[in-house]
Amino acid sequence: MRLDAEAVRDITRGTELITECDEKISFFRFTPEQAEMYRKYRCEDYCLMTNSTADVRMAFRTDSERVGFDYELSFGSHREPAWFDICVDGALVVHTGSADGKPETGHIDADLGNGTKVVEICFPWSRAVTISGFTLDDGAAVVPVRRKYTMISYGDSITHGYDAEYPSLALSSALSRMLGADNTNKAIAGDIFFPELLLPEEPITPDIVTAAYGTNNWNIQDKESFVGDCRRFYSALSEKYRSSRIFAVLPIWRDDNDKQTRFGEPFERTADIIREVCAPLDNVTVVGGTRMTPHLGDFYTDGLHPNDKGFCVYAANLYREIIAALGNN
Repeated sequence: MRLDAEAVRDITRGTELITECDEKISFFRFTPEQAEMYRKYRCEDYCLMTNSTADVRMAFRTDSERVGFDYELSFGSHREPAWFDICVDGALVVHTGSADGKPETGHIDADLGNGTKVVEICFPWSRAVTISGFTLDDGAAVVPVRRKYTMISYGDSITHGYDAEYPSLALSSALSRMLGADNTNKAIAGDIFFPELLLPEEPITPDIVTAAYGTNNWNIQDKESFVGDCRRFYSALSEKYRSSRIFAVLPIWRDDNDKQTRFGEPFERTADIIREVCAPLDNVTVVGGTRMTPHLGDFYTDGLHPNDKGFCVYAANLYREIIAALGNN
């Protein structure tokens, strides 16, 4: 049984737009207007990264014993690996793809087991993905599954997914699963506080918003620019999502935090500034920081980006802080 584009839309989470052309289905986590902000205020490279399928997943209840589809990969980040995860009733049962993203076309045919179950298919955070020929067993039931809450995650490469091998373990994927939220990932690798991204209308009214910037700002900006962009971003975020719970996520530890940068002050000062900026904003709670992840290289790929082990620790610690804050209100 082949699902048409409308049926695929019904079971897909983490997208603003799904298109079909020549029976090939593409997924977009930014609106066209948001993507244009990157072209206008950043560069073409950043705009192209909006096409990556970070946190895009299918979620449905079915009695089908198999699922299959063809896929094509294209540029979505400056990382080559492209992995798919398939979970059945919350258990990871399939991890397939490649460490170099090649070949850029492929077919997935996965055994889902007997009986009715909830299936989640997590797409690569690193590449843009187009699929075709999405099939289940003939006559199988297909019921979309939604989580209790909705969520949007803004941020840089760490929120984008760098450098998880398993997409289901990347930060925003793991965190939103713990929170019981369907997440739309608005992070772009290399990004800094980007107030202009908030200018276009957002179709989603999320229950929860996270924003995790600062480490790139500290690396490339002077202090005055950092403070100005931080203030403009969080003021706009607070105003845009008045009915949402917003969490300003402080930067995590990095192993080069003692180097000299244009910022002119120690890395730890970034957290102080974000706290000061957010203090007057009644719907913004500050969480996270350097205590969220181990200060050991084994938990990172390069001293900056967590690996799967690092993301597991980070997501669990961040979840505890967010759930405590939600429980207090």
